[in-house]
Amino acid sequence: MTERLCCARVVYDYPRDELIGTVLATGATFVTSDPKQMAEWLFAAGVRHDQVFMPDTGDKIALHHRLMQLGREESGK
Repeated sequence: MTERLCCARVVYDYPRDELIGTVLATGATFVTSDPKQMAEWLFAAGVRHDQVFMPDTGDKIALHHRLMQLGREESGK
């Protein structure tokens, strides 16, 4: 069994209608209402799609999809 490393945590702030992402190694924090933008910031910080913990929401699907797209672009596939 392969253990996944959690490098970032993303939570949803319901009152503010925003995603808050934190890169665990650096403490860098990103805030946006756009899951695709969050994915791009996390990817730029070195986080990949299998390294993000996020509760199940519709935004989780969009965030992971964009992280996977960026990973494919980076690897040339």
